[in-house]
Amino acid sequence: MRAMALRQTRPARRRLLPIDRKGSGPNLRRELFTQLVLRDIRSRFVGSASGWVWLFLTPLLLLAVYGLVFGVIFSARVPAGLEVPFIAWLAVALWPWLAFSEGTVRGAQAIRQHANLISKVSLPRHLLVASSTSAVFVLHLLGYALVLFVLWAVMGVPLQAGGILSLLFALASLYLFALGLGLGLGALQVYLRDLEQFVPTFFLFWFFMTPILYPADMLPAFMSRWMAINPMSNWMELIRSALLEGQMLPGLIDALVMLASAAAALVIGGWLFMRLAPYFEDFL
Repeated sequence: MRAMALRQTRPARRRLLPIDRKGSGPNLRRELFTQLVLRDIRSRFVGSASGWVWLFLTPLLLLAVYGLVFGVIFSARVPAGLEVPFIAWLAVALWPWLAFSEGTVRGAQAIRQHANLISKVSLPRHLLVASSTSAVFVLHLLGYALVLFVLWAVMGVPLQAGGILSLLFALASLYLFALGLGLGLGALQVYLRDLEQFVPTFFLFWFFMTPILYPADMLPAFMSRWMAINPMSNWMELIRSALLEGQMLPGLIDALVMLASAAAALVIGGWLFMRLAPYFEDFL
């Protein structure tokens, strides 16, 4: 019976082994990555009959709270020249931020959360970070597509199809930025466990310091320097310009800032991950 059980489990184990055979490595890595993404998505809803409902309901509740506080209580308004409701202006930028922040945080936590898998199975560790970040982006972008449809079909917000290229560029580069940050922070969190508590708090601070809930011109003059070095400002502005104003292509400066930020995060995060990954088992 024991031998039979071992034979039954071997095929599943081989699917998770890494990929050193000539000619088949990339395909097996791609298959493993896909399995890990699907596994991460399924794990979020196992045991919860209403898991998919909360996937969309939680951001909607955040949108309602922020819209009430900033749009009603603090009377924040959209920039001059835009004829859209404040709640729509807010929603267009809120979902990409949620994908970015949660994708980075979950990617950073992936190595510690999969410690048992790492100790039992030999696999490319960076795929654990990439799959966690990718699963978050897939789920949030599904919610984003639904929200955009509601804004257009129900609320009559004039979303601009002409900005689709700018939107895709912004979302793709934002994903790469989150992936790079997740790799670097994920490697560091294995050794510096306090980072697991610090990173979500820092992202909350970053959220309020980025013009998502308010127009950039509401910030006092002394904070303009922060706006200049905060790359998320460029992403939020481009996403809004693409969907609400139909900006077909990103401006040169904005594109360079976003590409440079994503490239720097990937290079530095990837380098940290490669240097520290061989010693993960000693600290997990």
